[in-house]
Amino acid sequence: MDIYVVDIETTGLAGLPKDLVVEIAIMRANVLKQKITQVYHSIIHYDTSTWDDNLLNSWIFRKGVLSVDGIQNAEKDLTIVIEEVRQILSGKFVAAYNNAFDFDKFLRHNPWNINEESSKTKTAPCVMLSASGYLRPPGKKYKNRNYKLAHSRRKLLSKNTEGIIINKELEEKIGEFEEHRANYDAFYTACILLELYKRKQYRIIPQIYYAHSMNIYGKRQEKRELKLIKKIFPEVDIINPAKYEKKWKDSSGKEIMKKCLDLLSKSDIVIFSAIELDNGHFVGRGVYIEVKFAEELGKEVYFLREHLDNIFLLEKHDENDWIAKFGKVKFKK
Repeated sequence: MDIYVVDIETTGLAGLPKDLVVEIAIMRANVLKQKITQVYHSIIHYDTSTWDDNLLNSWIFRKGVLSVDGIQNAEKDLTIVIEEVRQILSGKFVAAYNNAFDFDKFLRHNPWNINEESSKTKTAPCVMLSASGYLRPPGKKYKNRNYKLAHSRRKLLSKNTEGIIINKELEEKIGEFEEHRANYDAFYTACILLELYKRKQYRIIPQIYYAHSMNIYGKRQEKRELKLIKKIFPEVDIINPAKYEKKWKDSSGKEIMKKCLDLLSKSDIVIFSAIELDNGHFVGRGVYIEVKFAEELGKEVYFLREHLDNIFLLEKHDENDWIAKFGKVKFKK
């Protein structure tokens, strides 16, 4: 499952409209594979000749993190960056080191409007609050203490941390940036998130649509697969179309398919299974349609065996066999 980690650099702490976002970076963190992928980074162009002294003398410029000239000479203006960022984050789970700052003061508001109402983004737990809750000592004295990114990084990450080892190549690229740059902070926020997830200290509750053959409804395979999904996602809301079988018994096959796709469209992740026949993995027409629909919507789609696999091909096999061998799962090398 992917969580999109966002970091912004701004001209101040007050939030919009007084302060401006001048740099933004986005990392995609896959919590199952502990893999981080950089998906976006941009400094934002503004016409700084119109800025007042407060903006020109912002902390971020006085400390040399960014320069006013760098803002003036940046390639992309605010309108372009907003459009690109909204497209990337639409329908995704998003998090920041400090959600209350990045989202509540800036990105949820005009002109960004990155929120569930406007862009269907879903906010994952704040990484700072999760890390601080895990790191702070017991006792009332510390109950409200929150730690800065640098502190959480020192306490939770090392060269032997799985997230650091797996993403070493990206870390080396990020090394050209300094602390308080959006790329740098987004990467280490993503590493902290992955480490907290591994330690079972970071949880989101996604909705998973479980696509599987009607032939295994209520059978041992279904029970085994549901148990495996819950093992991989300890806290999860599973949408199981088998639960609607009695409710939909008077509906036509076409009506049932539409209802299933409506449920699927509301999910965050789609997990499907197959029936093993003739040394192959096959799905009926219903599951085939569900998987292809999920891919069209840009959902995360996984094939379920003894683990989750997202490196697969689902191709038509026998269009006359709607029940068992309509589609065949093949695995990419």
